[in-house]
Amino acid sequence: MTDRTLTETPVTVSAPTGAVPADGAPAGDAPADDILARARTLSGYDDVSRIRQAQDHDWVLNLAPPFPSSVADLGCGTGALLEAALERWPTVGRAVGVDGSGHRVREAGSRLTGRAELLVGDLLELPPLDDRFDVTFMTSVLHWLYPDEDRAFAWIAAHLAPGGAFVLTTHHPVTDAAGFGGEDVVARDALRLLGVDDGLAGIVPMGVRARPADDVWTLLERHFEIAAFDERHVPVRALGAAQYRDFHASTFGTYFSRLLPAHRQQEFFEAAGEAAARRTAADGEVYGITVRAWRAVPRPT
Repeated sequence: MTDRTLTETPVTVSAPTGAVPADGAPAGDAPADDILARARTLSGYDDVSRIRQAQDHDWVLNLAPPFPSSVADLGCGTGALLEAALERWPTVGRAVGVDGSGHRVREAGSRLTGRAELLVGDLLELPPLDDRFDVTFMTSVLHWLYPDEDRAFAWIAAHLAPGGAFVLTTHHPVTDAAGFGGEDVVARDALRLLGVDDGLAGIVPMGVRARPADDVWTLLERHFEIAAFDERHVPVRALGAAQYRDFHASTFGTYFSRLLPAHRQQEFFEAAGEAAARRTAADGEVYGITVRAWRAVPRPT
């Protein structure tokens, strides 16, 4: 494939024919108050992002090189991190966001109003470009790329400018002996509330697809030098069952609900909210995770 610049690629604000969000359902418009539509389109994330990802914005930006002139966000979602970057660095001349959900890209377009190039795309199938970025972000995304993370890392390394940096976050929940942790436990509790005891059969455990931090380090070192990292324990909390129901649908789509037949999926999301509320009442949080932020730089040539 011939190298090309993003400006030669049509900027897309809706999913092209055959494009699908991560959950495998066709992207499209849907009212965010319809929980099944919310899950299919991953819509409404801005309403609930403060439960988790929005907490990381300043922390992540602090790891970036000062005053970048070009910024990319892979897995940009609704554009919140790009917006924060542009507010911090108003001299950025080029900002690019890519996400697999057409609905989220449209939301990002409304938020950023022409200040960034936004594209729908598979992060494992990005084309080679002439562009080189001063900083590339990837936050709360890596566990969705398992087991092919190396393909994304190779692309990012090839598209960093000299002196640039790759800044990412990875999630490392407490897990059981089978590797289940994080949202897995909410889904398992929800399925048990619905009378399904072995319902996570076929789900890759979060402890596997998120990878231990040492394994992430090894993968990164194939393409980068690790310049810095920081980590913190983050309790996941919600104000109530309804808020967590919406958070689960907007964040995880149908990844877990697909384990039930279509006629029971509405029940699943309600049960997920109830399971989270019960965990909060018992433990003061739904669950806790360790989030690690990394800054990786190009290897010397």
